[in-house]
Amino acid sequence: METNKSMTLYHKRYNPKTRIDEWDRYSIKNVMWQGGKGASINKGYEKANDINVWIPYDQNEELEFISFAIGDIIVEGIVEDNITKQSDLKVDNYNITASINNNYGSFDMQHVYLGAK
Repeated sequence: METNKSMTLYHKRYNPKTRIDEWDRYSIKNVMWQGGKGASINKGYEKANDINVWIPYDQNEELEFISFAIGDIIVEGIVEDNITKQSDLKVDNYNITASINNNYGSFDMQHVYLGAK
């Protein structure tokens, strides 16, 4: 699978001791990133900011240990910021709306698909 970008994932998890949400940051170096902020001539503004991301297993070691969930945040590129809430991010960011783990078939075709807005 061809890749064109890197990305940062912020995975939200609840800490029962502090009773607040905490964000784990993962840098993923090889992804196919399509979409972004802006208007779409064909689909209007409704689909203009949709993001589609394919993350191949064969180019990202330890991908099976990363959790992806609806509502997690993705950012184009590698971001080193630790956050306590989504508004802490000063770059364009997107919330995951779809996550499909395609971990079957030949290894060079296995990937994780993410849809985001």
